[in-house]
Amino acid sequence: MRKMAGRWGQRIAIISLVAATHPARAQDRDTPRESQGRDVVVQGDRLPSTKAPPPPGITVESDRIVNRLLDEKAQMFIRCAPFFPPKILRRAIDGQLNRTTTLFAMDSFIRANQACWPDMPSPPLPPPPNLASCWQVYTVTGLPVCRSNYDRGAVLEAAIARFAPDAALTTREVDDPAAIARMEKQEKERLLFAYSDEKIRAQAMQCLVRAEPDETTRMVHAHGDPALQTQYVYRILDRAKHCLGNPERIKVEPLHLRYALTDAFYRWVVAVRGVDSLLPAA
Repeated sequence: MRKMAGRWGQRIAIISLVAATHPARAQDRDTPRESQGRDVVVQGDRLPSTKAPPPPGITVESDRIVNRLLDEKAQMFIRCAPFFPPKILRRAIDGQLNRTTTLFAMDSFIRANQACWPDMPSPPLPPPPNLASCWQVYTVTGLPVCRSNYDRGAVLEAAIARFAPDAALTTREVDDPAAIARMEKQEKERLLFAYSDEKIRAQAMQCLVRAEPDETTRMVHAHGDPALQTQYVYRILDRAKHCLGNPERIKVEPLHLRYALTDAFYRWVVAVRGVDSLLPAA
């Protein structure tokens, strides 16, 4: 369960490996190219058709039946859940990665909305924080997938839409030294219990969002249109490959990468606003 593929889920782990194999390019992951003094350009960029294939060099994981199924269940959950109680949700979203209290909070949120959670076990229920654990499922090719990645991602995405519908990022905001300092401080604390590959992933996602703040904002606010969101995912990856060490080929599971980018977007908005959370305390 603690294997890299299990923790990060799907073939998106390949991106983590690409970034990890280029330690000399760590600065490239943390700082978008030409970010120093870069101009803010506003342009009407047309999005390709939602049926358009990914750009050259980016391929989609072919064995995605399990991924789609888990995402459908996660979407069923958030469409039904009344998001109660918000203080528990806040602990689950803003808590330190891998910390017991964070897992217990997510488990409590699922139990508080258990009538909405697909495949809820029959009584007696497993002890906390079991419902927030990986719940590992294997694809046809034997790749382990964590159901919790999709549950948490869908919950975060819906929580932003519900509690912070005005959340947005601009180039000027993510380049602000004060915001960058707050981001580094908060992530150091949040990732205190994270594993090394989880930290690498977080750095890569933060870089992608910082490199393409406008596109990431559009992706997050396209909530409810996964095909459109996937096109934004492709665009972000294609434009900010330097965050991954400029690999020639990237294989990705777009549903999970969308959630990883949404999480990094959330962290950046918190840092830019100088707050502890975007969610209500009670």
